[in-house]
Amino acid sequence: MDTTRQLAQFVTNQSYSDIPPDVRELAKYTIIDTLGCCIAAYTEAREECEWVVNLIKDLGGTPESSVFMNGFKTSAPFAALANGTMTHSIDFDDTHIGSISHFSASLVPTVFSLGERVGADGPRLLEAFVLGFEVGARVGRQMMPSHYKFWHPTSTFGTLASVAAASKILELDEGETEYALGLAADQAGGLRYCIDKGDYSKSLHPGFAAMKGAMLALLVKKGADGPKGILEYPTGFCNAFSETPGIEQIVSGLGEAFELTSNSLKAYPTILISHAAIQAVLELMEEHGVEDPDIVKISLRIPRTAKGQGQNYHPETPLAARLSIPFCVALAVADKKISLTQFSRERLGDPQITDLMKRIEIEEDGSLNEQYPETLASVVEMEVRGKDILRNQVIYPKGNMKNPMTEDDIIDKFRRLCSVSIKRERCEEILQRLLHLDKSDSVQGLFDSLRG
Repeated sequence: MDTTRQLAQFVTNQSYSDIPPDVRELAKYTIIDTLGCCIAAYTEAREECEWVVNLIKDLGGTPESSVFMNGFKTSAPFAALANGTMTHSIDFDDTHIGSISHFSASLVPTVFSLGERVGADGPRLLEAFVLGFEVGARVGRQMMPSHYKFWHPTSTFGTLASVAAASKILELDEGETEYALGLAADQAGGLRYCIDKGDYSKSLHPGFAAMKGAMLALLVKKGADGPKGILEYPTGFCNAFSETPGIEQIVSGLGEAFELTSNSLKAYPTILISHAAIQAVLELMEEHGVEDPDIVKISLRIPRTAKGQGQNYHPETPLAARLSIPFCVALAVADKKISLTQFSRERLGDPQITDLMKRIEIEEDGSLNEQYPETLASVVEMEVRGKDILRNQVIYPKGNMKNPMTEDDIIDKFRRLCSVSIKRERCEEILQRLLHLDKSDSVQGLFDSLRG
């Protein structure tokens, strides 16, 4: 059986009970983390959120699915677009290391928008989330690293993940799911330019992935057909988007181990490749009592993922600053912390940050990829006046699957994210509904609380 068909069969035949309990629990807490990002973005990225929300208000749409934090409903695909864009706009959402993809920013909006449309219960939402994640991550893992030269995996692989989840929510059969996967693969795109420049297209990528996933599955539900075998076809998705696609490996061990266990949550609202460097620098400063004026130079060794990734020394927007390793490290040195509210437009021209960035050097080191393939490690050397050169290495930064955030960590992060946008009472109501998602026969109350 061909790869695309095997994935379609897997999505169709797997049930909630087939998913291991620990994976179901992990899915629940990943969704909590993701929705916290969406709630915080309503305030921290208000302008960017309003662009897409106001457009959707103008376009209208059947009022069937909630636009979170904005008090109205629209069609499921439009709701998925808005919620996906908002979720990713502060770059605090999770990352699947093997494919460098932010799957949850598209999956949660897809699953929730269609789930509200059809009246799905909590287990059905979790089931679709896990299966969509599995499809996107398995395809993505086998197409890296060459895919990352030009493409943004959150968009390309996220479209496949979203349509797989949508197919499950809509109860498409095996053949229909293959059609939906084919249509999604045909529509996938999204350039990596956005990561270097930090423009609005990066936020839009998971939004459009979510919208396409929902819309294309609905189209197939209406009777449309689509391409068959598109992943493995000689001029199909995998060969088009990767120089060395491991097509045969995509379905190896399918159903035995779940890719969600290789997912990383974020301890900092910054590009993931900056996390180990931020943590290493903060540890050195605390351990040795280092202050900004003491620092002569900071040398960073980072993995080689894509040429120049994260090395923008002149970010022009708050999002671009979050995606700049030198800016993030300089901000950590200046404030002795990294938090959600530090990335304001005012800080972009902060003379202290500008001066610190001039003292930060970055070297790409391919050996870090070879030694530590499931993480984005960093080696830091800090030249300090009156001291020997200080050195620190962080292999698995907080949030990596080998140094995971605990359930309490995730709940604390959710509360901190909510605190910038909503009152504590509403935060706790949403949190309790999410904590009981796996036992909920009806989740309309959750949708209503998120919509506001």
